[in-house]
Amino acid sequence: MIALGCTVFDKPPEQAFDSLLKPVKTSSDSVTLEIFQARIPLDQEKKADALWERIDEQEFDADLRRKLIANGLRVGVVGGTLPEDLSKLLALKSDAEEESASRVITDQTAMPRVTRRVVQVKRREPTSIQVSELRDEAQVLISSGSSIGGKTFRQMQGVYALEAESIPGQQVRVRLIPELHHGEMKQRYAGSDQGIFMSIPSREREVFNDLAMEANLTPGELLVVGCLPDAKASLGGVFHTASAAGRDERKLILIRLMQVPPSEILAEKK
Repeated sequence: MIALGCTVFDKPPEQAFDSLLKPVKTSSDSVTLEIFQARIPLDQEKKADALWERIDEQEFDADLRRKLIANGLRVGVVGGTLPEDLSKLLALKSDAEEESASRVITDQTAMPRVTRRVVQVKRREPTSIQVSELRDEAQVLISSGSSIGGKTFRQMQGVYALEAESIPGQQVRVRLIPELHHGEMKQRYAGSDQGIFMSIPSREREVFNDLAMEANLTPGELLVVGCLPDAKASLGGVFHTASAAGRDERKLILIRLMQVPPSEILAEKK
């Protein structure tokens, strides 16, 4: 995996997206994805909810959608031109010079409204999207089947495990699995496909495989994940509610396919 850092837009997203689409070297067994995290002020919540009228949630089966809603989550796909409402919502004002398409986030930079990562994901080698800030303690309402229960986690952080692999038709199958990482950081052993075990620092994980979200994307399409309003104590609220300057904000995760492996492109041309 190669991460090329985060940037903050100071142009409308439809321009910023184009200006940021620079050539990326892609290996034969990896796909290149953009990962956006967008914070939405509470005074724009109605606009944020209206966005979902432009997002296709029918890409996912009804059973999964029911499970996600019960846990305060929702997911959909945006194809073709970015909806105008989404462009306006993501538009930012910045102190950067007009000719600058982006500026690098540093430790001294204020919390950005929109961040962007470019990653290369290899088959069977998931990468992580850290969504929520680390919390000392939180009680989370979790729906499982017909029951809903609260569970207390300490030193907790919401993370999506991101998997991706190319499939015929210049498409990529993207899979997101919600995970809660919690507890003290300890050295733990992790294995690889090559049978190599490595000791890495990590926390305990609560993995929600029954809430895994899977979609087939073509270049330019966006996978959008967010939460329901008034669901702060749910799993979706823990993942997608952020705080800035003492005020709550909702957060959208957007994943866009940039490139498929060269071997897949060549196969399509034959």
